[in-house]
Amino acid sequence: MDAQTPARAVVWNKLPDLPDAEGYAGMYAGVVIDARTDKSGLVAAGGANFPEKPLWEGGPKRWTDRIFLLFPGAKEWSEPAKLPKPMGYGAGVSLPQGVMLIGGCNAEGVFRDCLLLSLTGDTLQLTPLAPLPVGLTGHAAALLDGKVHVLGGSLAPGEQDAQSSLFIYDPAADVWSEGEALPARGRFLHQMAATQGALYVLGGIGIKSGENGRMVRDMLIEAWTYTSKGGWDQVADLPRFCAAAPTPAPVSPEGKIYLLGGDDASVKGASSPQNHPGFHSASLSYCPSCNEWKEEGPIPAPRAVLPCAMWNGRAVMFNGEQRPGKRSNEVWEASF
Repeated sequence: MDAQTPARAVVWNKLPDLPDAEGYAGMYAGVVIDARTDKSGLVAAGGANFPEKPLWEGGPKRWTDRIFLLFPGAKEWSEPAKLPKPMGYGAGVSLPQGVMLIGGCNAEGVFRDCLLLSLTGDTLQLTPLAPLPVGLTGHAAALLDGKVHVLGGSLAPGEQDAQSSLFIYDPAADVWSEGEALPARGRFLHQMAATQGALYVLGGIGIKSGENGRMVRDMLIEAWTYTSKGGWDQVADLPRFCAAAPTPAPVSPEGKIYLLGGDDASVKGASSPQNHPGFHSASLSYCPSCNEWKEEGPIPAPRAVLPCAMWNGRAVMFNGEQRPGKRSNEVWEASF
């Protein structure tokens, strides 16, 4: 699709809410397929919220071990299994074998654990996989050339300096290797996607030294592409800052990458999370063949810190933050 081809409108549809009044941020998500029947289902698992009282009233953050499963046409989610421990803020990738859950953190700290959720009939199996080389949280992942590529993230929870390391997982051998690091600042809560034989790393947040040596956020607009043969190349900057949008970022049939909502740092000076008006409703698309960004207009459910999974040709987005400390239990799908 070139710059002159008219854009296709994005069509939104609401799926059943998750059966939790608060909803979660930092979930893992993906698609499981029963190899015997080709029956597919959506999986959403883990994450954290403030179920007892709001963040601004001192409510404690709680991680969950709940796993939710939805089959096509179902009016509600089932809970067929639980995670081995409460966890969130890692990455999820859909593989032919199932959904791979990669790293993350909980109240005890950051971990290396990886797990495969697979489907047989209506039953979910949980299989431990080779752990990450290091514990990570706030990283992103995407599938390229049949291998899972994990980039960035922090070695500790919270506002920590982030990594630029690239780790590559081979599902056939259940082994990790270290790839060529991103030749730029480390980042977290960035977006990743894979399309047309290349990996894309888009925006995110770095940490830098500010006044009086205080560490502050570095709002990144860089965009990078990677191939196993060619390594890294920088492409056109984002027209504005974006972090924590649904990731792996959805890709249209034409190969355009979409950043739908997220945090653009446009809200400044809110006295507390309860006065935050919510994240922006704008969206962006990137055309790899023309190396151009485009504003795509408003979306119906602006969220941040949420996963995305492609299911039957549609991008499904799970819960996320409406504003700091306030989650949503809604699940939306977008068709391109």
